[in-house]
Amino acid sequence: MDITEVKNNTLAALKSSLNFNLLWSMVKDAVKLPYAKTYIFLALLFTLLFGIVSFPYDILLRSSLKNLEKNILRSIYISTMDFSLFDVVAVNNVYIVLQSGSEIIVRSADLDISMFRLMFGKDITGSFQFNGLKYNAESVQMDLNLSGEGFIDFKSFDEMPQNGNFKIIINPSTLKIGEIALPDSMGGIPLSLPLVKIKSGNCEGEISTQKINITNMKIFGDISCTINGSIAMAKTFLSSRLDLKITADADSAILKDYRDFLGRFVNDRNQIVLAIRGSISRPYIDLSQSGSEAPRPRTNQPPDNLPPVRQ
Repeated sequence: MDITEVKNNTLAALKSSLNFNLLWSMVKDAVKLPYAKTYIFLALLFTLLFGIVSFPYDILLRSSLKNLEKNILRSIYISTMDFSLFDVVAVNNVYIVLQSGSEIIVRSADLDISMFRLMFGKDITGSFQFNGLKYNAESVQMDLNLSGEGFIDFKSFDEMPQNGNFKIIINPSTLKIGEIALPDSMGGIPLSLPLVKIKSGNCEGEISTQKINITNMKIFGDISCTINGSIAMAKTFLSSRLDLKITADADSAILKDYRDFLGRFVNDRNQIVLAIRGSISRPYIDLSQSGSEAPRPRTNQPPDNLPPVRQ
């Protein structure tokens, strides 16, 4: 038997096996068997479920994160990432370098967010918890432990968010701010604050037209204060513009070395009210808007203690 005969025999066998009329007749006979349709439906259902469960979502998510490197990030590294179909994402040892050179480090994070909306939509919604969230820049260093919930709507992940809202609980954290420029009426010299230890706090706000509006923020620790105002976001985070009003308890521990200096700015509620302007990298105190340039004289009235943080 030569090669030609083998070839012809093989083709003949394939044609007989691919007889569609015969195959269709066999399918119709099989469907008539008891419970055949049920078995076929279950087979298709389990095949679909297996495809959903075994789909490499982590690769798709890592690919989406890598695309950010072309825009707002210089590099991103994630050691481990675990998630489920029930919208729970857990990541460990995240290291991010922004285009400005600033670093973001996350020891661990649990995110209860919609994976499908994150990968295929243009908004992020859910709750979160960050442990060991560090931000290191030349003028600002933060080591935060946060939890909360929020909604952020993006027109595109390449651009600033369009709108949203958030509620954040601040657990024990630390904050180190660089020098704050003082106005000439306060000596015109830079004010350098020591490391601030925060025991607890909360923050509520909204995002609208590329601006973060802080409606209610309270901090307790080395400094007890309330903060409200807005932050105009910029692609370079440190260039974001500040328009904040800080009302601090004059007896806060961090201000003990500045009490003589700040004494004339304390009102009759034992509070120091200051307006903070400029950028995150170069903030300054604006007395023309703070209401501290002509404070009311102090009295012997008890301090207006801030209410406790509700967690």
